[in-house]
Amino acid sequence: MDIRPNHTIYINNMNDKIKKEVRLVPGRHDIAFVEFENDGQAGAARDALQGFKITPSHAMKITYAKK
Repeated sequence: MDIRPNHTIYINNMNDKIKKEVRLVPGRHDIAFVEFENDGQAGAARDALQGFKITPSHAMKITYAKK
């Protein structure tokens, strides 16, 4: 499924020790949504952080959020 760029990204495979100013999903410590001012900022964050290892065993998986 191809999701169009938008100002919110979806982060999967987060570690429960990470605390961020994001919208967390109740009952799921491993996913979050981060909202940016525009699509360009969200895309830059997605591209820069894709695969970033929060811990040695947790690499982030980032896509645009479904609208």
